[in-house]
Amino acid sequence: MNSVTGESITNTTTDASYSLHAHMYSFFTGFLYMIGGSFQNRFRRDRFTEFLPIKADERILDICCANGKGTNVLASFAKDCKVTGIDIDPKMIIFAIKNSRKVSNVNFRIADCTNMPFPANTFNIVNSFLALHEIPNELVPIVLNEIKRTLKKDGLLLIFELKLPKKSSLDILNLRYYLFRLFEDENAARFMMTDQVKLVEKSGFNLVKSKEFHFGLTSVRLYKVNK
Repeated sequence: MNSVTGESITNTTTDASYSLHAHMYSFFTGFLYMIGGSFQNRFRRDRFTEFLPIKADERILDICCANGKGTNVLASFAKDCKVTGIDIDPKMIIFAIKNSRKVSNVNFRIADCTNMPFPANTFNIVNSFLALHEIPNELVPIVLNEIKRTLKKDGLLLIFELKLPKKSSLDILNLRYYLFRLFEDENAARFMMTDQVKLVEKSGFNLVKSKEFHFGLTSVRLYKVNK
């Protein structure tokens, strides 16, 4: 049964569950995947199939789960596992619960991924889907350390993120940077240009598998925690 655990939601109204922010997030992310050549749910499921060796009774965490639709795909894929979605925005969590009424193995918590309310060695897998670029650059190492703390020995971290293609002229890089800034802030644009593998490995992970998508503008990377 779906539920909210951890920090409670207070002083909310019916209107809050239909916030403009939550609706616009759903519309915008769905639109991005359509123009990228893949529908969102199918893209996620295909990547989970390709990258994640799921075993029964594992515990999986989906950070920055937003409206919960991606968490539902993950829970449906890992139907014999317990999946938890967290987001710092209470309105998103309300939306996630609404979207997950028919999914039995998922629950949601209002939580800050820089200080997650879970004991050490809780999860077998952590999923980060377009999450890290939304976090202030200086806080990303803290989030990665929290992920490492909550992962079990030999636990896996799956990251899907925006990036710049390796082979690009300076003019093309600048064009893509400014186009990206139409939709995201300076923080996200800078993260897109970061050496993301080096950043994650510095926090105690080893790269296992990597693949690029959408003409080199996105990547899926699987890491194993080094404990």
